[in-house]
Amino acid sequence: MIALTIIQLFMILLFFLLGYLIVKREAYFLLSGFSAKSKEDQQILIQNGYPQAAGRALINSGFILLGGLALYFFRIPYMIEFSWLVMIIYLFARLLYIGKLDTTKNKKRNSIILIITIVFTFGVLGGVAYIGIQPNEVTVSDDGLHVSGFYGVEWPLDEITNVELVDTIPNVQVRTNGFAFANRLKGHFRLEGLGGGRLYLYRNHPPFIFVEKGEDYLFINSRDSQETKLWYGKMKEQLN
Repeated sequence: MIALTIIQLFMILLFFLLGYLIVKREAYFLLSGFSAKSKEDQQILIQNGYPQAAGRALINSGFILLGGLALYFFRIPYMIEFSWLVMIIYLFARLLYIGKLDTTKNKKRNSIILIITIVFTFGVLGGVAYIGIQPNEVTVSDDGLHVSGFYGVEWPLDEITNVELVDTIPNVQVRTNGFAFANRLKGHFRLEGLGGGRLYLYRNHPPFIFVEKGEDYLFINSRDSQETKLWYGKMKEQLN
């Protein structure tokens, strides 16, 4: 997950930099909408400690992501993803609290915009998570191999060059276009030694079916190992 680590480091540095500039250098123009306010409203916010509180919230968010990255380096799985969830919850909760320091005439409008943003963000995250955790079904017929669901695919049988049942998968290097949370991987990934391909996996539930089509490939399994073996048997039967 080299790309994910780089993104995590970039966001940590960005949060620390923005927080430092706001808290120590009083670069309040970095706060969204601050420069658009009247001089009078800006002074009210400064006197109430609004910019300083917002800057410290950014720094604390950076520490949350840094903690997640450190735990990830200690090989505790899914810590990067978990740190993002914790950071988002903390940041929105903190912004709601900081909103009390806004006593300007636009306070009500700003609060409504923030609440709408929070609802929209968690709605999107919830929708993505729901779609991502949905199982994929495998159908094998004379026409081909069909994987249903989001990021699904259909391959003609006569183009499939290899099918194997394996107990492990190569290391995942990067997610190029897909869903990855906890032990669920779905979509397009790049694996060590294989390059880009498709994964439809419950990572902690071996075995896995490895299917090759020329230079393309996919891995798929079910939570139920017996169902995975049933899919594999149907594929071998059709190919033979």
